Amino acid sequence: MDTIAIIGAGLAGTECTRSYRDSGGTADLILIDPRPERCELPPLSKTLFARELSHTPLPTPEATLMSTGATHIAPGHITLAGGSEQQHRRIDASRIVIATGLRARRPQTPLPGGPVHTIRTAADAAAIRQAAKTNTDIGILGSGYLALEAARSAADAGHQVTVYLRGDQPLAAAHHPAISRALMDRHAAAGVRFVLDADPSDYAAHALWIAAIGAAPVLPELPADWDRDGAGRLRVDAGLHVCAGGTTVPNVWAIGDLAHPATGPMAAWGAQESEAAAASQGAWLGAQLASAETAADRAADRATDAAWTDVPWHWSFQGPERVFAAGRVTGTDTAIVSGDEQSGRFQVLHFIDGVLCGAETLNQPPAHNAARKILALPPASRPTASDAAGRALDLRAWVRRLRS
Repeated sequence: MDTIAIIGAGLAGTECTRSYRDSGGTADLILIDPRPERCELPPLSKTLFARELSHTPLPTPEATLMSTGATHIAPGHITLAGGSEQQHRRIDASRIVIATGLRARRPQTPLPGGPVHTIRTAADAAAIRQAAKTNTDIGILGSGYLALEAARSAADAGHQVTVYLRGDQPLAAAHHPAISRALMDRHAAAGVRFVLDADPSDYAAHALWIAAIGAAPVLPELPADWDRDGAGRLRVDAGLHVCAGGTTVPNVWAIGDLAHPATGPMAAWGAQESEAAAASQGAWLGAQLASAETAADRAADRATDAAWTDVPWHWSFQGPERVFAAGRVTGTDTAIVSGDEQSGRFQVLHFIDGVLCGAETLNQPPAHNAARKILALPPASRPTASDAAGRALDLRAWVRRLRS
């Protein structure tokens, strides 16, 4: 009997299960995850200090759900975590999907004052909300989306907030300085205090700390020859197969935050820690698995030639601020600001070889949606750097012209 085991029931694993069933897949599905609550992660930080925490449960998959973790994964089988009824229990599976996600990193340096919290689960968010009283003095360590989302949510709720940045602006690795500066200025105007180029000597005592300093893969013991990147993520090929020593592992895939596309059309973007990528990879792989249902198909692993492709995009809601990125927005040849920076509503358009390859958008959701549509087109149908030379290229108008 064909059995597919999906380790990890977060967004990527759940989407893979849904897509597989929707595409007509008939194998036995086993979904393995120890978490008592499965929910969407982005709303947790965006509404952390709101009147009500946005807690959106993930749909219940059409599969056998095993509420335990895996201690070892190898081709053809998984060993489950110990327990009174599952001590060293082994599950045989003809196909394996690894979607175990990431865990929050904790600071290596002690932080003065109150307890240190991280945000990765619904329980984490609930603990922070319980610890934060009226007008709490909160220190936030981090320079990324999570730090800014939590900071603005706290400031809007009336708390005193200090954010300690690694450099002189937030989101430096993800966004153009124009976007980073605009966000920092707008959050500062709302009451968020920033400490630039912070090191441990700058840390003041706070009643409550939130550490948002990145994440590490959650992985059980794996074969030693399976390839990983510098952060510990699993390298995958164009079809999301796990890579091992210059080849791929048959019938083993990795998706979601812990997958790093190392070859194929998405290799230039590397690992994508985003809700959009997790959902896209899960949905695509589920359909691929459903298309290879015969024993001969599985033996040949005929999905090898298929490639996952999608326009990468990310969104972050920081109080009233809406920031988006689509396509490639780092390591590009040219970046042109389009629109009025002072208004807090503009785009930064990116070009490689003179052709639009990415767009960052602040507080203009329709313009972001237009960018995604354009970036899905062949290069010949996209704007060029000369089209944006006047700093007023309207991507929405460009889409309308293409439709006419």
